[in-house]
Amino acid sequence: MAGKGLTKSARGDTAALARGDAAAPAGRAAAGVVRGEAAGRAPADLPASVLIARVARLVRSRLEAALGPRELRQRQLVALSYLRDHGPARQQALAQSLCMDASSLVCLLNDLEDRDLVARRRDREDRRRGILELTDRGREALAEIDAALVEVDGEILADLDESERAELRSLLGRLRGVGLDA
Repeated sequence: MAGKGLTKSARGDTAALARGDAAAPAGRAAAGVVRGEAAGRAPADLPASVLIARVARLVRSRLEAALGPRELRQRQLVALSYLRDHGPARQQALAQSLCMDASSLVCLLNDLEDRDLVARRRDREDRRRGILELTDRGREALAEIDAALVEVDGEILADLDESERAELRSLLGRLRGVGLDA
């Protein structure tokens, strides 16, 4: 269980600090958990979860900036990427992969379909099932986003050489819950 051994308040304080919330408590002990430098701890001495949270915040910010001009959100990017990587897919499979309920997925797909990024059709074997496909325009949008993400990676991973970047990708891919095999 996450945060085992911490009080509910301490877990919330630590989470707020990891997110970089300005309203996070300024207590010396709490600050030391996230800002290891202030407590004399090097970043490598911080819990991995705190470091991952810091990187996630930075990546999320850069990703949103890259998606902004294309008026896409992260969840939409994941849906488009899933269809590119898996080919035509049942709507239910995409919902499971994105951990979304059916009605929320329909809203997401309506927007992508209205923008001609995905196409929906009925499954010939079972007309009740919807099949989703990436359109040519969807593939073009993903190619543009991929180029922007290469720039984001270059910026964030600038201090790592290529072998370190490969090792980092390998380690991250092995983390529980990353779901690269989904």
